[in-house]
Amino acid sequence: MGTALPKDDLQLQEAFKSIIAIDTLSPHIMDLAKLIHNGELDKESIEKVLKAHKIRKIERIKKGILDLLIAYINLILKDHIITDAEKKNIELLKKYFKIKEGDFYKYRRDAVAECLTRQFELIYSDNVIDKNEALHNVGLQDLFDLSYDQIEEFKEKEVLNALERGANIIDLDTTKYPKDTSNND
Repeated sequence: MGTALPKDDLQLQEAFKSIIAIDTLSPHIMDLAKLIHNGELDKESIEKVLKAHKIRKIERIKKGILDLLIAYINLILKDHIITDAEKKNIELLKKYFKIKEGDFYKYRRDAVAECLTRQFELIYSDNVIDKNEALHNVGLQDLFDLSYDQIEEFKEKEVLNALERGANIIDLDTTKYPKDTSNND
């Protein structure tokens, strides 16, 4: 069985080449990153890596895999765009590595917050969220499998900053008023 990840995806290969070059990953996560980089990721190759590192179930290394996926997500978001190919790659990687809805939030909330903060700072900097930026927010929510309330929680600081700069809440792609708004009586 071959990988469902595209073998000719230069962006994917370059991203994982960069991740591998940093060399801060544990050996088993590094081996999984190499599989992705070489276009060799499939269930059998994952099982071989797990067996070679004496890991019985992939769920036991979930946090390391989440770190790997977050590293990839950070790289693809440098241009503040999520392409269809990137979205598909993330979905396939989550499927192969058995990442479930809520895992990013539960196990790597701070890393997700850092990534999202960088995105939201740019999106909210002009005090207006246009249609493309609203769609980008949804894309970010999907990448990390966040609920509506969770994504709103991460956006809250930048929404508040925009309001303090004079933005109108109607223009900010949110239905919640931030908790920290001051009373101007």
